[in-house]
Amino acid sequence: MRNQLSDSSTTGDSDSNGNASHKELVAKTLLAQVERSQTTSSEQLKELYTNVAKYGKLVDKTFDLDLGAVAESRAFEDKREVLAQTTLLHFLREGDFDTASRFAMEAKLQLPEDTKAQFEEMYGTVAEMRLVPRHELSSAIAWAVANRRRLEAADLLVEGGQSGDALAYAREGFPRFATQQLAEIERLMGIFIYARRLGSSPYAALFGERRWEDGAHAFASAFCTLLGLASASPLSVAAAAGARALPAVCKVSGLLRDKRIEWSQQHELPVEVPLPDAMRFHSAFACPVSKEQATRDNPPMTMPCGHVVCKASLDKLARGVRPGSIASGRCKCPYCPGLSVLSDARRAYF
Repeated sequence: MRNQLSDSSTTGDSDSNGNASHKELVAKTLLAQVERSQTTSSEQLKELYTNVAKYGKLVDKTFDLDLGAVAESRAFEDKREVLAQTTLLHFLREGDFDTASRFAMEAKLQLPEDTKAQFEEMYGTVAEMRLVPRHELSSAIAWAVANRRRLEAADLLVEGGQSGDALAYAREGFPRFATQQLAEIERLMGIFIYARRLGSSPYAALFGERRWEDGAHAFASAFCTLLGLASASPLSVAAAAGARALPAVCKVSGLLRDKRIEWSQQHELPVEVPLPDAMRFHSAFACPVSKEQATRDNPPMTMPCGHVVCKASLDKLARGVRPGSIASGRCKCPYCPGLSVLSDARRAYF
């Protein structure tokens, strides 16, 4: 009996020791996991704090611009009236007619009522096209029909469950554009097959909200084109381009000032500024020799071999030839073995 009690006591002690060891092992495992998580979190936070510190310094460096070094207070001295007219036209183009009226009054300008009425018509039509849920296209279509001789194409189609009216309009209006927009017309005519279930048809994307916004933008662009204006306000484009160029110009201006060098080229920037395609309205040529952009006084010239350089570079190439090596007035192309006569070079137009 005593032996059994002793064995039971020994077994109980062993179980207690085993449970204690298991709990200790679990605690150590959990502690190790917590320490690893803490280490990982610390490393991530350290990286985050480093990036935040760099971001703050970058912001301070980017926006710490000395605008006084690049500002030219006399730039608009003789163009104040032109600038005022441009600002007034900008307000009209943006549809802010109240501000345009007040600005014209304060600047003592004559508000062009005809232009105001035209933009009021444009913005009224655009507002109808953006109207949700039923996008009204009747005014846009009427305008397109009235100006069809001045437009190359009209791809607007009435949609709203009344496929009969849309088909009648297509039969009446589409034939005149068949020679130029046949593929687009064929695609649009396929819509009638799915007239009762456009949402699940292959043409569903044509009637998404983004499509209506694109249509409104296309209408506004066409409207401005017929008025002889660009689709975007010149003042907005100039301000956006200037904002892109400002950091680079300030930096170059500081370098030139530190080295006591003056930029002598008027109406030109000392550095090339990359602009998006939306801000490119005409072709620009940069001379592959001098890396300068062509101007009216320094136009691009095509050499007989077909390569193009600026006129100033061509003159330097001709003057740089050693006397007696070749005939006077001849120069070697910097990109091929061809020899060219200066008088044979022709101005290139892009």
